[in-house]
Amino acid sequence: MRDISLNKGELFRIADVQVMPESLPAALSHLLNSNVTEFTKSLVIDCGGTTLDMGVIVGEFDDVSAIYGNNEIGVADGGPTPPVSCWRRPIATPAIWVANELIKRRHDMDFVKSVINDESRIEEILERVEIKIQELGDQVAYEAKKFAKNPNRVYLVGGGAHLIESAVRETYATLGDRVVTIENPQSALSREICLYHADSGVETVAAPHMAEVGDDE
Repeated sequence: MRDISLNKGELFRIADVQVMPESLPAALSHLLNSNVTEFTKSLVIDCGGTTLDMGVIVGEFDDVSAIYGNNEIGVADGGPTPPVSCWRRPIATPAIWVANELIKRRHDMDFVKSVINDESRIEEILERVEIKIQELGDQVAYEAKKFAKNPNRVYLVGGGAHLIESAVRETYATLGDRVVTIENPQSALSREICLYHADSGVETVAAPHMAEVGDDE
């Protein structure tokens, strides 16, 4: 790090900086309730909108033995954004929000038809989405196996958790039900932070209500 100077002031030097994936505490409650030992290694995979973060937790958060970050893999690559002309509501609802909802609710044909204007392209668009989701899952699973070959447990968090779940389960097939997608994975970290800082006796935190954006009136 470069030297700095301050007139008539006392300086200090930052000797070392360590950056950890912020999502690791999202698995804390599961670790504490799973009878893990000091030898248990748990892989936490956070597939977010634009990044993939991973970390290996030892025991009940006794240590973080390895970390990984990739800003080229994320849910933004998990499905194509169709041209604006395809959207039924391109002005009232931002295209990126609609694209994200389309990926999550692609099996809800009523929703699909409500947001895609050109219904003749629905099959084509959904096929492209499925292909991209498969590619995303394969990418994440490959990177995960390369990063942590033999973890004892795997926890999936982040907005893309459900999209990559199948590929990760296949990659770590021998773990069976020890591959866990945390409930409401996109808000898992915020819930754990609330629980950690709660003054007394809070056992559950209600999931946030996600309101849909409708047409302007």
